Amino acid sequence: MRMNTISRVVPAAAAVLALLAVPSCSTNTQGDDATPVYLEVDFVLLPASWSVSSGAPLQIQTVTIKNLMKSPTATASTFMDVRIDDYVVTWKRVDGGTKAPGNEFFPGHVIVPVGGTSTLTNYIFMSAGALPLSPLDQLFSFNGGIDRETGKSEIRCAGTATFRGHTMSGQPVQGFQSFGMIFTP
Repeated sequence: MRMNTISRVVPAAAAVLALLAVPSCSTNTQGDDATPVYLEVDFVLLPASWSVSSGAPLQIQTVTIKNLMKSPTATASTFMDVRIDDYVVTWKRVDGGTKAPGNEFFPGHVIVPVGGTSTLTNYIFMSAGALPLSPLDQLFSFNGGIDRETGKSEIRCAGTATFRGHTMSGQPVQGFQSFGMIFTP
């Protein structure tokens, strides 16, 4: 009787292992989630550098957000329109330094229609309050004007803006885009 149980368990275990070894057949290139749309973010007229002594927030003149359907054969519905709730900007150093500006969250409050585009004008990507914080504070003349990690009079960073929202039917959606920024005194 014990041999009979083992002879049934071994083939069943082998079948499970064989199924786990089969590669996924998903064609969802935007991620395996139930959301029928995804966001594409593009920057237009992005400044090449920003002076920390300006005291002004870092703004990007024009940002476009497209709401694209994952399946081009699906039927569009206003339930697929996306409301952007907020966006977060994260920074990392690309100049050999290790200390980067902190993340910042900003409100969104934009509707992007399915199959359409919304244009954001002069949205903030770094607040004025973040400019005098470390490591950017080292670029002020009263602090020497030189980054202590690299010995240069500029700090080069890559920023990533992630726009987060939901479809009108309540499904979460996000899109992101990265950009470079040179901070100067």
